[in-house]
Amino acid sequence: MKLKMAMAGNEDLSEVLPECLLHIIISFLPFKEAARTSILSKFWLNLWRATKNIEFHESFFVKPEESDATQVMKRRVFIHFVQQWIGNYCESCIDKFALAVSKPENFVADIENFIAFAIAKGVKGLSLDFSDPTWMEDDPKNHEPLFDLPSHVYEHGVLESLKLFSCKIHIPAIKIFSLLKDLSLGWIELQEKSLKALLQHCPLLQSLSLTKCWNMGHFYLSEPSLLLKKLAIENCSFHDPVWIYIKNAPRLQFFKYSGKVASFDLDYLCCWEEADLDFGLESSFNGTADLLYNLLLDLFSVTILSVCSFMLQVISNSRESYGTAFPLNVRHLTLKTALHGHEFSGITFFFDNCPLLQTLTIVLCPARNFPDYEPPFEFIHNFWTKNLKVYKCLRRSLKTVEVKGFKGTANEFLVLQYLIGLGRVMERLNIYISRETDDNGGNVELYRERAQMLLQLNKASKKLQISIY
Repeated sequence: MKLKMAMAGNEDLSEVLPECLLHIIISFLPFKEAARTSILSKFWLNLWRATKNIEFHESFFVKPEESDATQVMKRRVFIHFVQQWIGNYCESCIDKFALAVSKPENFVADIENFIAFAIAKGVKGLSLDFSDPTWMEDDPKNHEPLFDLPSHVYEHGVLESLKLFSCKIHIPAIKIFSLLKDLSLGWIELQEKSLKALLQHCPLLQSLSLTKCWNMGHFYLSEPSLLLKKLAIENCSFHDPVWIYIKNAPRLQFFKYSGKVASFDLDYLCCWEEADLDFGLESSFNGTADLLYNLLLDLFSVTILSVCSFMLQVISNSRESYGTAFPLNVRHLTLKTALHGHEFSGITFFFDNCPLLQTLTIVLCPARNFPDYEPPFEFIHNFWTKNLKVYKCLRRSLKTVEVKGFKGTANEFLVLQYLIGLGRVMERLNIYISRETDDNGGNVELYRERAQMLLQLNKASKKLQISIY
C-alpha cells in the first residue's frame, strides 16, 4: 500500500524503499539528474553519490563564451570537483564512467588517476572525450589527439562500451576486448588496416561509430563473423574518391553516413531498417546524382529514412530517377530541408517513390544553394498549387506530419497547404514553432500567428487534427 501511495506521489519513496534499491534507481538517471535529487530532502542529500553511472563533463562548469582566463580558472575548479567526488566515493563497482575535458594537457596526471579509479571499480562503459567544441567545423587532420590512452585500459577485458575522442589509441594493443559491444572513435587517425585489425579483436561488436577520423583511405567492412547492428560514419576524411564497401554484414540494421558523396557498394542482402544520409560537406552536385540514386536502391528495404537538402536537390537529376525500379519501403521519412525551390523536385521524388509512407517529418534548416545547380525542369512559382498530383501515399497511408522549426515562410505555407488539402488519410499535423528570430523581425509570436492560419484551410481528411507547439 505504501509503495502504491509513493508511486502516486502521496508519499516519499525514501520511506518505502530500502536505500540499496534507491541506489539502483538513481543509477538509471543521467548523472546531472541524479545530482538534482540532492535538493529533495536531507535524506536525499548524498544519496546520488552512490550512483554507478558517473559522468564528469567540463560544460557543467566551463562555458565556451567565457574569456580564456575564466575558462582556465573554472577548468581547475572542475578538476578539483572530480578529485573530491572520486575521493568520497564508497561503492565497490561502477557501470559507466564518462569524462570530458577539452584542455587535458595541463591535467594529465589527474586524468590518469580518474581513469585508474574507473578501471579499479570494474567499469564496463568508459567514455573519454578530449575534443574541443571550437573544432566542430575544422578539418580533423589539423588536430592531433590530445591524450594517450593509458596502458592499463588495454588490460581491462570486461569493457562492453568504449568511446574515445581526441584520445590516441594503440590498435595492436587491443587484443583483450572480447566483450566489447559498443565502440565510438572520434578526432583520431584511423587507417584502413587499423580498423580491420580492430574489428577482428572485437567479435561481439554491435555498434560502431566513427566521427571526424582521418587518413582512413577507404571504408571496407567485410567480416562475416561480426554481429554489427549499427554503423555510423560522420564527417571522416577519406582518400578521394570516397569508397564505402559494406559486405557480409547480415545483421546490420542502422546506417548513418555524413560527409562527401561516396561510391557506395552495399550488401543488398542486409536487413536494413534505418538510414540517415547527410552530404552537407559537398560544395558541388555535378556528377553525383546517379551515385545517390544507386545508393537508394541498395537501401530499398529501410523503413526509416532521413535525407538532407543536398539529396533533395540532386536526386531528380539522375538518369533513372523517373520511374524507380524498386519503390522504397520507407514508412517514416525525415526531410532536412529549407523548402526552397531547388528542393521541390526531390521532395516530390520521395512522395512518388514512398507509396507506403506513414509519417513525414520536416526539419527546417538554413538553405544551401549550389552555384552549378541545374534543375531537372523549369521551376514555376505555383509548383504546389497547379497541376497537382496526388501521390499514392497521400491517398492511402500518410497519417502523421511533423514540422520542426516552423516560421511560416511562403514555401512552408504552400507545402503544408498541399499536404492538408490532398492528404486524404492524415490524422495528425504537429507544428513546432521556431524560437529563432530572423532579419525581418520574425519572432515566436509572429510564427505562431502564421501557423494558426493553417487551421482555416480546407482539409481532405475529416480526421485531421492540427496542433501547434
